[in-house]
Amino acid sequence: MLRKDSNHGYYRNGRPFAADKRLVSAGVTILRINGAHAAPQEAASLIERLRRSAGERARIMVDLPTNKVRVTNLSAPILFEPGDTFVLNSAQLNYPALCKLVRAGDEVIINNGIDRLRVTRVNPDAIEFQTKFACRLDNNRGLIFVRDIHTPGFPFFFQRDLELIEVINDLNVDLVGLSYLRYESDKEAALQRITNPHSLVYKIETRVAFNNFDTLIQPGEKILIDRGDLAGEIGLLHIPRAQDRLIRCAHRQRVDVYLATQFLATMEHAPIPQIAEVCALYDVIDLGISGIQLSEETAVGKFPLEAVRWIRDVERLVNKQGRLRASPANFVPAARKPPKPRTLGSAPVGAGLPEPTEKRALLGDRGARRSASGT
Repeated sequence: MLRKDSNHGYYRNGRPFAADKRLVSAGVTILRINGAHAAPQEAASLIERLRRSAGERARIMVDLPTNKVRVTNLSAPILFEPGDTFVLNSAQLNYPALCKLVRAGDEVIINNGIDRLRVTRVNPDAIEFQTKFACRLDNNRGLIFVRDIHTPGFPFFFQRDLELIEVINDLNVDLVGLSYLRYESDKEAALQRITNPHSLVYKIETRVAFNNFDTLIQPGEKILIDRGDLAGEIGLLHIPRAQDRLIRCAHRQRVDVYLATQFLATMEHAPIPQIAEVCALYDVIDLGISGIQLSEETAVGKFPLEAVRWIRDVERLVNKQGRLRASPANFVPAARKPPKPRTLGSAPVGAGLPEPTEKRALLGDRGARRSASGT
């Protein structure tokens, strides 16, 4: 996670940790463990290992998955063609009671808002889905329902969260990401169970949290805007304006704001980002955010160190040019002023200007040929 002039990566189950020290040396200051992909016992061992590796140079953050509905117990990814149907039974959902909440016709978004499913049939023990496009569904992937099924009575913490909270409290974890915040009651549930309230980072990734941001988040708190899940909730087209609005609201309320999702997605497979990624990165850092979270780029990407360095370089550039903007006297004036634009008058623009030499020569040649031919 980028904080001031650094960023972070997170790690999936079984990923080697040989790069920890190099990532921290490159600028990482927060190392994040995604609780959705790490069992509580594994999370505890990862926390201890990261602390030994990073020392005091980086803090540890654990994300609580909370009540996002996820696919479980898939032995292998499922690949679909457009129009294919498939069935998930209650044992393949982290919340088996989901089968009683959904109904035929419900739209479902997966894979960070990229792919869509539709519920075609439901019974108390299983749900049948139909794919709209060719896509892939991996184990532990989330299901975002366009029709919000998370009413205030929906449990905020699942069993995995309660077990992770025990680890968090026992090991006094520095930061705790609270995923899928919606209601004030969700915050209250977290504050009742997590011993260090200042460790909480409230993740804004649901439509309800976005709409109620002004009343849900208080001055001095910390938020993380997860653009992937938020895009699934409010629509990808609305993310740019939503991101800008949330950042400005956070500044007014003196709230630390972090951003996540696909900042350098190209660098999962390439050592250099695309121009659009660099421009977008520059713009959000220039807004004065507190940090940027890298996920796949450093968790499974081929160029994690390069991704960290690119963010560091862009951040330095923003700071340098920001200082120049703050002091106009630092700019060196141009050697000559550009000519004033001509205004439309009685003569056409460009009238009286000599034609290029090459054009005059060609005209002269044609005139000479016409005279020689007698035409």
